[in-house]
Amino acid sequence: MPFIPFQTRANLHYVYDMNRNSIYKIKQNQYEALSHISEGSYEEADVNVLKDFQKRGLLAESPILQIEHPASQMLEYQLERCVNSITFQMSQNCNLRCGYCPYSSNEIYNNRSHSALNITWDTLQQGIDFLVAHSKDVDHLHVAFYGGEPLIEKKLIIDTMKYTQEKVSGKEISFGMTTNGTLLDDSFAREVRDFNISIMISLDGPKDVHNENRTFVNGRGSYEIVYRNVVHIRDNYPDLYQKLKFNTVISPDGKFEEIFDYFRAGEGVSDLSKVNFNTLSMNYTETEFVYGEAYFEERNYEALKAYLLLLGKVKEEPVAYHKRDIETIYSYKEFLSPINETPKIAHPSGTCIPGLKKLFVDVNGNLFPCERIDENSSLMKMGNLQDGFDIKKVREILNVGAVTEQHCKECWAFHCCSICPAAADNGKDEHYSESYKLSKCNRVKASALENLKNFTMMREFKYQFKREDISL
Repeated sequence: MPFIPFQTRANLHYVYDMNRNSIYKIKQNQYEALSHISEGSYEEADVNVLKDFQKRGLLAESPILQIEHPASQMLEYQLERCVNSITFQMSQNCNLRCGYCPYSSNEIYNNRSHSALNITWDTLQQGIDFLVAHSKDVDHLHVAFYGGEPLIEKKLIIDTMKYTQEKVSGKEISFGMTTNGTLLDDSFAREVRDFNISIMISLDGPKDVHNENRTFVNGRGSYEIVYRNVVHIRDNYPDLYQKLKFNTVISPDGKFEEIFDYFRAGEGVSDLSKVNFNTLSMNYTETEFVYGEAYFEERNYEALKAYLLLLGKVKEEPVAYHKRDIETIYSYKEFLSPINETPKIAHPSGTCIPGLKKLFVDVNGNLFPCERIDENSSLMKMGNLQDGFDIKKVREILNVGAVTEQHCKECWAFHCCSICPAAADNGKDEHYSESYKLSKCNRVKASALENLKNFTMMREFKYQFKREDISL
């Protein structure tokens, strides 16, 4: 059904209308009738309630006739002239063997493994030339370095940044890198301190937590060396230190409160404003991760603070400490902008244009939508630096909703969907699998419904979602 009734509190009832991407407050008897219909009941009294809404132009049948992404028609032009970012896989090797890493031959992700392959200087030059040639209509270019562990190829990173600056004129340039931090030494820091570079360091919290998963090949924990390198940069390269950010992966048995308090306290390394908290990726695995009740209690407690901070109910810590949750709250407003009617040709939300914002180049020069994909996936390979984009393949990746067209047309979460190509790719087939994609839908719809409730709750408290009111 293209609508979903819900409650925020016992006496407050609403219905979300997919066709208009709007939320309406309703009476309890209306809520009960629409709930019955959503559950498959078509009692006459319930149907009459629905018909009353439809007479007013609300809760109409889905008008969608075809699933097609609106960018499909302009795809060739955008990829020819509007690519604004490129990420290089510097190496498929790494000096760590993290317990949950997709490459570490664990029981979670079994489709990838480390190899000795590193990118070549020729491929990096071709990649920058490709970016320049395909970015004529954008003003800012971003070049990022990824792995494996990218700092295995320190010199090539520095040479690539210099080459980019030589090849690009009249545009702003920024650089980025994701690293485990163990090779982030003084010589590299000295070389890159004057570049406009942001460095994301993997740090899972206090020593015992970090060392549980982030270990060297011999099993020794990596915390001490990461901590030492970060402190060295803080003390000797303060400007570069300001560009450091931290990625924290919380494992199913991880203690969120302990990790959160570690960063809140600072510990001489970072504060919460620099940290992104993540759970294990659900992509490219058939494993069901079970996070315990304690995790959700601790996690939801901190999320609640974000809401209370925005509502001015608590003021004991900086808003920036909860930036990720606050950005999520603001995203509700972006998703829930009312429309007059859903077009007859449309596509579920959640899909960006493959390669436009985060073009990923593997060590062999192959092109992929972003760094979240499995580079062994034949579905996600969409060209190479020599031959350019395979537009037919890019169009297929973009239109991920087409494989479940009949389901998507009638889905109430059409405009709230968060399934991206990486989440819909099983890493095994040449094309999207309908059954695999559908297996992700219940989780996505549950998340969308929670977002609807949270957005509505904020509106109940008269929150206006004015971004200028908050400084992160």
